[in-house]
Amino acid sequence: MSKDKSTDISVKQARSFLRDHPTFLDENPDILETMIVPHKPEGAISLIERQLAALRDRNKEMREQLDGLYSIAQDNEAMFERTNRLVANLLKAKNLNELVQSLYDSLEKDYGIQAYSLTLLGHAENLPESLARISSPDKANQEIPSVLNGTNATCGQLSASAMNFLFGDSLNILGSAAVVILRNEGNLGVLALGNSDSSYYTEDMGTIFLDYIAEITSLLLPNHLRAKNHNVK
Repeated sequence: MSKDKSTDISVKQARSFLRDHPTFLDENPDILETMIVPHKPEGAISLIERQLAALRDRNKEMREQLDGLYSIAQDNEAMFERTNRLVANLLKAKNLNELVQSLYDSLEKDYGIQAYSLTLLGHAENLPESLARISSPDKANQEIPSVLNGTNATCGQLSASAMNFLFGDSLNILGSAAVVILRNEGNLGVLALGNSDSSYYTEDMGTIFLDYIAEITSLLLPNHLRAKNHNVK
């Protein structure tokens, strides 16, 4: 009993000494050279070899982390360039049709979005012609009330009626969507992105890109909607 206790104290003292004197083994190479550390069933390796192996593993982990950060930086740069190009094209649009066409072209070609739609809230006779879908505010309130009343983008699996309202014929191939309201002194419309994968758009995903595009589009839409003296309610 006393022998075990003595051994325990000795081990603790040795551990404490080596922690307090990290250069001890370096200053006493004769001890270091004779030390072995159990490693694998097939044998043992010296402490130096064990340390080198640990350093190699750590360096590999750091390289993987750096590669990941570099990849993220490249993705962010590409996203920044695409977004700049989209905003520039939206600003160049001379009318509503050109604005919507530029938005759709970018979402499909630059971002590879499977399905997309811009639904304007109003009545067709009061709106300039464009590729955008049109719905009365009452119909929109009936089909997507949570989207219209929310302050943030809505992402995830939506009801069949909501998907049909937003995408029409694309309903049968879409599993999830990301939807954001366009506002400027009232509700102007709804921008929606869809994907066949039911888990592609999720409730916890980031929506910085979608929110930014919605903000820019919301700022530009009123000038084009006023082409027919449209008053947004």
